[in-house]
Amino acid sequence: MKITSVTDANGITTTTIDTNGVSGTSSDFSSQLDEQLKTSTSLESIFEKAAQTYGVDVELLKAMAKAESDFDPNATSKSGAMGIMQLMPGTAKGLGVTDAYDPEQNIMGGAKYIASLLEKYNGNISYALAAYNAGSGNVDKYDGIPPFEETQNYVTKILGYLQDGGVEIPDQWTTVTGRSGTVENTLTDALKQLFTREDYEDFLRLFLERLSQRLEEKVTAIGDAGTGDGSVSGAVSGAQQEESDAYIAFRNFGNTNRMAVYLRPSEKK
Repeated sequence: MKITSVTDANGITTTTIDTNGVSGTSSDFSSQLDEQLKTSTSLESIFEKAAQTYGVDVELLKAMAKAESDFDPNATSKSGAMGIMQLMPGTAKGLGVTDAYDPEQNIMGGAKYIASLLEKYNGNISYALAAYNAGSGNVDKYDGIPPFEETQNYVTKILGYLQDGGVEIPDQWTTVTGRSGTVENTLTDALKQLFTREDYEDFLRLFLERLSQRLEEKVTAIGDAGTGDGSVSGAVSGAQQEESDAYIAFRNFGNTNRMAVYLRPSEKK
């Protein structure tokens, strides 16, 4: 990726991004960044991780996924339930799931939810499944599995899967694409690959050039007020009086040793 800046005859500066030697736009960089953030992983390993994390039988989780979505991470129900474990928006939010279509987040969220229901109903799988499908309020109201055909069929189907020895993940979903780790870590890793030291130095150079241009413009703007001497330093003096956000940022940037640190990111500790 290469950042370039071109100033036309009218003094208008345009910044462009060239990705991998091919001229592109910021949307090209966004697409590449998104691809870097995506990772492929085994769906089986995600279920194993969720089972171990929340102390739930892995076969129960897979049986639920089979009944809920047939393991489709992109599934959406008419009521708005999302992903492999069919989490409703409010439920997903309460479980800390920020992307319900990310397989790992979805399965971990579903596992956390069913684990809490199993604890609530003292390990009664039928009651916990009924609550997962129809809500704890209905299970409590009817003191057991609610008389809803959908819920009763749901519980019967999953228990049947378990009695038959569990289910297998369909071939098309054996490996899924998602975002592993935290957003902060994956974003940092992706930027390390896409945004080189040369790109960073180009960014700093363009930033300082643009800021210098703005300061020169201030010379003209404040010249009549007698605040400058026709130089950049005069413009800085005038800018200090206004204390604009841009000037404060530049002043703080220049009055510390950050410049040296930023120009040597590989040496930062």
